[in-house]
Amino acid sequence: MTQVWHYTTGIHLPRIAASGMLLPSNAGAPDELPMLWFSSNQAWEPTATKMVRDALGNLKNLTFEEQFKLMGCVRFGLDADDGRLLDWRAACKHARTPRKLREAMERLGARMGAFPGHWFATPVYIPLIAVSYEVWDGNQWLPGSETGFLEVLREITGEAK
Repeated sequence: MTQVWHYTTGIHLPRIAASGMLLPSNAGAPDELPMLWFSSNQAWEPTATKMVRDALGNLKNLTFEEQFKLMGCVRFGLDADDGRLLDWRAACKHARTPRKLREAMERLGARMGAFPGHWFATPVYIPLIAVSYEVWDGNQWLPGSETGFLEVLREITGEAK
């Protein structure tokens, strides 16, 4: 079955593991309802790539490789036919994203190499036991069972092996 992915950085794993779930957020958009974003892009969602300040204090988009080296790249998979998922426009409507902002995000995403047709979201939290987990090792996505994260999660949550 095809999956959609919540792409994030490895530096967020301790917080994610401690909560035991993926949580909706409205970071940077306080007037919008929190949403948990996913992408059907099976390689990497370009809009998940972070920005950093360079030596002069200017914002710079990282490349995927730079992000991997600085922060790690991870993803959590959810079945694409999960009934909790909303497509891009429905998710924006649910979150109360103004139309002009939605259109600006579509243009920015396109400039980054993204496609809004890949974007999905849900307003509900997703327990980690309901998703798959993978980490980028520099060459390929490896299942969480090969990275040790699942063992850490079991230890934090007290789940038996």
